[in-house]
Amino acid sequence: MLSMNSHYFADKPKLSNWWSGGKHGNGLPVALLTICKLAALAIIACLCLLQTTADGSTADDVAKMRFFENKVRPLLVAKCFECHSAKKTEGGLRLDTADAIQQGGESGPTVVPGKPDDSLLITAIRYQDLEMPPSGPLTPPQKKILETWVREGAFWPKAGPPAAESDETVKQKWWAAQPLAPGTIPAADGGIISRQPIDRYIDRTLHKVGLHRAPTTERRRLIRRLSMDLLGLPPTPAQIEQFVQDARPNAYGRLVDRMFATPAYGERMARLWLDLVRFAESDGWRADSFRPQAWRYRQFVSDAFNQGMPYDKFVALQLAGDEIAPNDESALAAVGLLRLGIYEFNQRDAEGQWQNIVDEMTDVTADIFMATGLACAKCHDHKFDPIPRSDYFRFRSVFEPILFLDRQPSKPMSREATEKVNALLKELAEVEDDDVKALADGAIDRFPLNVQAMYHKAAAKRTTYEHQIAYLVGRQIIDEGITAAKVATKIGKERNEKRKAILEQLSLLNANPYAVADLITVADATGEIRATRLPGRPQGKSFQPGAPTVFGGSPFPDQRNSPIESTGRRTALASWLTSPQNPISSRVLANRLWQYHFGTGLVESPNDFGRLGTLPSHPELLDYLATNLIESDWNIQQLQREIVCSQTYQQSANHPQQGKALVIDPNNRWHWHRTVRRLDAEQYRDSLLVAMDALQRQYGGPSVAGTPGRRSLYLQRKRNSNDEMLNALDAPSGLVGTAKRDVTTTAPQSLMMMNSPRIIGAANQFASSVRAKVSHVESSRRGAAFVNHAHEVISGLPADKETIELLAPLAASSKEGEADVCHILINSNAFLFIE
Repeated sequence: MLSMNSHYFADKPKLSNWWSGGKHGNGLPVALLTICKLAALAIIACLCLLQTTADGSTADDVAKMRFFENKVRPLLVAKCFECHSAKKTEGGLRLDTADAIQQGGESGPTVVPGKPDDSLLITAIRYQDLEMPPSGPLTPPQKKILETWVREGAFWPKAGPPAAESDETVKQKWWAAQPLAPGTIPAADGGIISRQPIDRYIDRTLHKVGLHRAPTTERRRLIRRLSMDLLGLPPTPAQIEQFVQDARPNAYGRLVDRMFATPAYGERMARLWLDLVRFAESDGWRADSFRPQAWRYRQFVSDAFNQGMPYDKFVALQLAGDEIAPNDESALAAVGLLRLGIYEFNQRDAEGQWQNIVDEMTDVTADIFMATGLACAKCHDHKFDPIPRSDYFRFRSVFEPILFLDRQPSKPMSREATEKVNALLKELAEVEDDDVKALADGAIDRFPLNVQAMYHKAAAKRTTYEHQIAYLVGRQIIDEGITAAKVATKIGKERNEKRKAILEQLSLLNANPYAVADLITVADATGEIRATRLPGRPQGKSFQPGAPTVFGGSPFPDQRNSPIESTGRRTALASWLTSPQNPISSRVLANRLWQYHFGTGLVESPNDFGRLGTLPSHPELLDYLATNLIESDWNIQQLQREIVCSQTYQQSANHPQQGKALVIDPNNRWHWHRTVRRLDAEQYRDSLLVAMDALQRQYGGPSVAGTPGRRSLYLQRKRNSNDEMLNALDAPSGLVGTAKRDVTTTAPQSLMMMNSPRIIGAANQFASSVRAKVSHVESSRRGAAFVNHAHEVISGLPADKETIELLAPLAASSKEGEADVCHILINSNAFLFIE
């Protein structure tokens, strides 16, 4: 167990004479460095423990399996199997089995595991020797997938589920599809008494293996733990003292209620949800253009948690807000969930891009709400879970008619304002003449002829698919064809100045036709709905919206009640997802909430409840939580309250029989003590701002650039250029959804914490804040008071005697010494970890 008091993470160069072994040194740097190394080794050792799944596979095997099934196999199916599979073996080469890959074809071995540069497959897709596929080179991301696969050993699963099991048997054994079965709440075991059902389930399991829970932790640690969990911010010394001195029997419950009532609660929960839904404020790919409207989705999520929105409504608005409440801006922002994917602004293959967009919507929706690897059934029946390929396309057909909408700013106008706008638009057309239209036509001409035909077709006659493709063409006209720079070059300086003046006047009237959209949302397109079929099959069987077979397979109704003309497909999906008869959604959310508060879910693979994931450690407890969630009308706060008010949550990180417990349950899967957790990236940065007394408490609104005092939630989140501090501490990029963050230990983290000008500046500002707080203390005791107060700010605990003895002389030496003390403390375990 790492000490949470005076063990420090990193050696610190030349902070002062004290640190470099001067008159106050006493050999301390060597001791600290030794402790640092031991702590780092302990962390690395913990991170390197391999966990096994229910079938004995290691976590590394599972990661490789997922990468293969989600990325590699679909790419081989789409680009290679037409010529190199059992149906056709050009050049004597097959790429559809592991043995065939190893054997190779007429040109020799296809893949050399671990050596992409020596692998014929890789040189072929690079067009260095052979040129494959012959229809045209793969995109850079597709090449990277295959290169990564070969570099990491060309993993290929040998077999799926045991052949002796029928499909029906596999379905019956898939625990996640079974009805909720919490069983009877256990009685107290082993003399451990708790009225809380959660504790009863935990105690029963612990009792079976001869263990019991750790005692309740002290209040100072408990309030910091709770505050970091529910608010993402540390409590102030005054808040800690208030809680410590509160002798009422319901003091802890009142503390929980106060935190739920704080706007910071919604901000913290929003950050956790945004990880899951791959939130970012840029397009991705190389251009990575900023999306100035994306913050509106983030605002919806924060508000929803702060308002206590029931989860079923939360789901429904994100999938079908436009159908449910078409005149509600918050609902239209909510369905922005479906606009969070990557977009390529100059992709000429508009049809291929739209295919990828809808596929990504399908995959992400299944991951978020069902923790089901539906994407693995895109190209073939799922190799491990009972999901046939038809299920994928039934689910995908829900999104078949969806259309992206970019809403411009608007407000009611008087007759006088309308006349002025019309006059300005006429003047604008005269200034632009045919030159801007020529630029637009040039952008359109870059697309294939069939795509151009869809764009030029009258809107009233388009099918839903033609509307979708026309949208992508229209976006490229704006994003690439008629940019301000190109227009200025085309029409000349004098006309461009006049054009800019007209557009400024139109902007004041909210009528600028070139204004950036203020809200990005979706709706169902009008016209005939294109049939959902297998890729490359324009005729034959089509698929209608419905649930996966293993979850009942019920079809979704064709039409739902809606204030607008819409298919209602997405409303039907949301209704099915949150039906009390559907066990998967409640289990998934209950598991996510448990993970948020304990670091690891009852199911350790939060986005995979299938056979490649892990079985729940406490299946009846998970079902109890899921059942309670449904019976409370999907009240998220009520379930969280039950979790954080349990003795299991409140227990200490230290256990009186720790040696015995570590032998029985080294990974703490039975919850015999509290697992120590490192601050995540946003908690770290926001806690620094609190220590500096520089946190701006402004709630909501657009994102800000740079590194101001706003909470990390509000920093611009670009996929290719995220904040360097957040990046170093494992904040996700938003390229894909992240159900559980990596927690790495790397040299750049230590170097940042030691040497970054931002951290050094933070230490100086932290020191100034503490200095002001202890300025009234007499000079002979001020160094000790400084250390004690600084330690309490960063950890919630007063400094122990050893820490004061070591650091007080440095704090008393000078302002530089005070800054050095603060720098040391914000590199300490006491700050970086939550006990």
